[in-house]
Amino acid sequence: MPPTTDILRLQAHLPRSAWPVVANWLRRNPVLVRISPPRTTKLGDYRVATRTQRHRISINEDLNRYAFLVVLVHEFAHYATFQKYRRHEPHGAEWKAEYKRLMRPFLSREIFPADVLRNLTLHLADAPSSSCTDHGLMRVLRRYDPDPRPFLEELDEHTVFRFNAKLFVKGRQLRKRYRCRCLNNRRIYLIDPTAEVHLEQPLAARRAS
Repeated sequence: MPPTTDILRLQAHLPRSAWPVVANWLRRNPVLVRISPPRTTKLGDYRVATRTQRHRISINEDLNRYAFLVVLVHEFAHYATFQKYRRHEPHGAEWKAEYKRLMRPFLSREIFPADVLRNLTLHLADAPSSSCTDHGLMRVLRRYDPDPRPFLEELDEHTVFRFNAKLFVKGRQLRKRYRCRCLNNRRIYLIDPTAEVHLEQPLAARRAS
């Protein structure tokens, strides 16, 4: 028997007032929605159906309910765009139009807090390829995390932090990203300012300085 969406689990990750619209989508479209373990490289993804598998969307389980809904709509817009156009730019004009259309029923104070709604409206004016790259929206969404981790941009220079299972020392900002030195392999990485990181103990920071 092919896998199915865990409806009760999915519902628990969404704002209550958003569920009727999402449930209607699932009834009308052959899409499997999976809730995935946390991933540092992405918040969600969409995969086109194959001969043996349905269309699949995955969303990280550690997102708060407002961020979870934003990512779900983002990925569902990829499915809707594929259904309409087949060939298109992944985040081009066709996708942006579908993203705005699908988000429209959720643009309400019954679903999003006022600060999220305000930033989401700005976000939709020219949606980037990932919610992660909209730093204003990410900062506001993080306010609703039960136990938010610090953003890289909030750390002092030379602070030691853990990201993607590696230790880094924060360096200076180059245009949009920070130049960080990895203590595991001594390589330099450019890391997004709103990357969520884990602070190391002060002793580790003193040894690295």
